[in-house]
Amino acid sequence: MGRIVRYQFLGSDLFFWLLCMTIVGIPIAVLYLINSTVAIEEDLPNPTEFLEQFRAGKFRR
Repeated sequence: MGRIVRYQFLGSDLFFWLLCMTIVGIPIAVLYLINSTVAIEEDLPNPTEFLEQFRAGKFRR
């Protein structure tokens, strides 16, 4: 069994970009990005086949 790890941002895109628009908000935006991103680990029987299908555009969510 192989494992695929993907990262997903669960925060507000609008709030993140509003923070990025100000010079003072950029460090806060970086912290918000780090804290709002989660790692999702999935066990797959054949991760190589999954990656080939994903790169070929045959993967559907």
